[in-house]
Formats: sequence, C-alpha cells, structure tokens
Amino acid sequence: YDKAKGDFSAALSVLNTALEGKTYLVNDDKITLADITVASALVYPFKLVCDGKYLKKYKNVTRWFKDCVSQDEFKSVIGEVTMCKKELKAAQ
Repeated sequence: YDKAKGDFSAALSVLNTALEGKTYLVNDDKITLADITVASALVYPFKLVCDGKYLKKYKNVTRWFKDCVSQDEFKSVIGEVTMCKKELKAAQ
C-alpha cells in the first residue's frame, strides 16, 4: 500500500508540474480527451484515498481535477464527485 501510494505521488508530481500555469492538459481553451482520460482515472483515488492533507502539495492537479469533474458533460456520466475527507486505508 505504501509503495503504491509513493508511486502515485510521483505520478501526481509530474502531472502537477505539467499543469503549472495551464487550465487543461493539451488545449488551454477547452477540455480534450487527454483531460477526460486522466481525470477519469483519478476519480476513485480522489474520492476514497487522497484526502485534503495528501493533495495539499498538488494544488494544480486539484484545481484542474475539480474543474474537469464540475463540467456538466462529466457529471452526466459519473455524477457528482465528492472529494475524499478521510483516507480509506487498505486492509492489513
């Protein structure tokens, strides 16, 4: 669990840097398939594992993710996304 979380943090760091000063991943004017794909992959981790404390150092990712999932088109497919309040830890 800790190794997976560390690997996930490394990936979020790369994504956070890629989003520096940008609204979306590829086209700054509108969401593209890249945003939809990556945001979709983050839905469950952000709902279940990544609480506010964990996401604190990934401000660009958090801003971008919330923007993506707040779009009506996103909501019509996945519903309302509630961000994780308390990390759901893996069974030991």
